[in-house]
Amino acid sequence: MRTTPLFGVPFFLFLSACSGIPGLWATYSHPCSGNRTDTLWFDSDGQTGWVGCGSTTSGYGLFYTTNGGRSWSAPTTDPAGYFSGFRVDSVSRSSDGMLYVGGTGSGDRVVQVDTSSSPMKVTPVFSSMGQTWNSFQVGTFRRTSSGLAVAESLTGVDLVWRADDNDDWHNGYGWWGSNDAVQILDMAAVDDQLFGCGSRISQPPYVFLPQADASSSSFAFDPVVLDEHVMGEMWGIDADSSGIVVGGVNQGTSVGVVFTTSGDGRDPGEWTRTDVSSVVTDTDATWIRGVCRRGQHVVAVGEYSRRSEGLLIESQDGGATWSDHTPTGSPTLSRCVILADDTLTVAGANGFFARK
Repeated sequence: MRTTPLFGVPFFLFLSACSGIPGLWATYSHPCSGNRTDTLWFDSDGQTGWVGCGSTTSGYGLFYTTNGGRSWSAPTTDPAGYFSGFRVDSVSRSSDGMLYVGGTGSGDRVVQVDTSSSPMKVTPVFSSMGQTWNSFQVGTFRRTSSGLAVAESLTGVDLVWRADDNDDWHNGYGWWGSNDAVQILDMAAVDDQLFGCGSRISQPPYVFLPQADASSSSFAFDPVVLDEHVMGEMWGIDADSSGIVVGGVNQGTSVGVVFTTSGDGRDPGEWTRTDVSSVVTDTDATWIRGVCRRGQHVVAVGEYSRRSEGLLIESQDGGATWSDHTPTGSPTLSRCVILADDTLTVAGANGFFARK
């Protein structure tokens, strides 16, 4: 939280008072410490949001806001204090109205949270069953409007899936088909379809698209190589009816990259690649950690990786042109959400949260 005086007023209070001015960042803080915010979600009301702590040394807990991020607290749950011992890596609201939280805590890996009840009722959805394929720490969980649900491993290539809420969990190993084994690093659900992105450090960047052949009885993604001349991981994906955005890093050049398309993404030639070095004037190494999209408004957040300082580039034309709009003095930024009124929210290291 900023406290530098400006004309005798703490900078944090000055920003908060001026938060209605277009383009001006208002900064706050949330309870997740460490070098990142593992997950950020905002409900459709634009005021109720969720952050999770999962992968850092002190990474435990789920926290929420009902005032757009100005203040945060731990939810009161049944069982009591449930998330105090849960590493939260994934939060999303599904079409059934329930909040789904993924990570690891005791034996549970994904739980459903009824946020309309008081206390909020927590129900296990996917729990460890003692084998490698069904006991991993969940990196991302997403559920479609049809009930198809997928949980992927935070650290490996494993995946579990079920066709609907009444189905058993299945081993999804081999979801990449005839391609080389590749790791999913993020997923997005759009209505009844799932999208993903990822790769490993020695592989080209991948986007994972909904399976074109729906006749298969097992779950699979259709992997598409975004650019065979780039080597590195894709860490964030978002999609809506206007297109897809994927962001990550080119390990060969130590430069963050963003890929955008207004199509279905199946033709590598339809993707537009933007190197962060073409947008910012700073020549230090960069890394994109997260992306968000609402129509033609597209944002990519990350860091100057050697300095662990924040980075944010923004496009208003679907990724054709970009500008550097990094909040002054921000730490590493890892997640962003664009709200229905086009307000941009971002979260990062040391509990940093900002909106404009």
